[in-house]
Amino acid sequence: MRDFDEFKHSITQPIRIKDLIIQGSDFLIKNNILNGRNEVNWYFQHILECDQGKLFHISNTIIDDCSYAQILTFLKERSKKIPFQQIIGKAPFYGRDFLVNCDVLIPRPESEIIISILENKKCEKLLDIGTGSGCLAITAALEEMAEFVDLVDNSKKALKVAKKNIDTFKVIKANLYKLDILTEIPQMQYDIVISNPPYISRDEYNNLDYEVKNFEPQQSLTDNRDGYIFYERYANILKSILKKKGIAVFEISHLFSKQKLITIFNQFSSIKFHKDLNGDRRAISIIND
Repeated sequence: MRDFDEFKHSITQPIRIKDLIIQGSDFLIKNNILNGRNEVNWYFQHILECDQGKLFHISNTIIDDCSYAQILTFLKERSKKIPFQQIIGKAPFYGRDFLVNCDVLIPRPESEIIISILENKKCEKLLDIGTGSGCLAITAALEEMAEFVDLVDNSKKALKVAKKNIDTFKVIKANLYKLDILTEIPQMQYDIVISNPPYISRDEYNNLDYEVKNFEPQQSLTDNRDGYIFYERYANILKSILKKKGIAVFEISHLFSKQKLITIFNQFSSIKFHKDLNGDRRAISIIND
């Protein structure tokens, strides 16, 4: 590990962009950010509003004072393991950048499987339980899978982030409201119900990477038990919130027991498991037949 103040004082100014990329990358790598070089490149592209080709073209340019200060701030924060997406305030999901902060889970590529499962669906109403940043419901709306989308979460702070994303993407037919799905039941029925619930068990949570465990909301990651609590709740209320022939799609842990999930959803005969690009079970879909 390298001390930030020591690193800062080692830089000779003025400095070219490419030299700061090299030194900044080395600093992050020595602080166990193994993807440090890419992240420094991405951050430069972010603040200079350019792509990799343009960055290469201007790499011999002396960095201006404002950008220099921004880069140093980034390096200091990232060396503390603050997630890259939280530092820049956005994360990609299904080809779009969503606003994120420490109040919501950072969207993961694995969660795109929910959208992929539904990509040929067209319906009137969709419910996203535990919406967080809103990336799932908003993507479903933008991909015209549902005419109306309801986004629910038990966190007011998360709903504020989702509202900003709704406004950013100009999703008109979207409704947000606070709801604790473990104690409350939505009052409508939906054609589609989706969720990426907290499915990490308490034991798994204790072994998570430092930057996930310390900078993303705990309640979005773990149920503080065995990871199955939300699925058991969904099984109990699904028939009351999902229309006949409607479909529910939930992200699941690849560590889950397939048989246990089948037992949890034993009221339903149409259950299917879906694998991600790594070949791991990543989602379960259920039709209310």
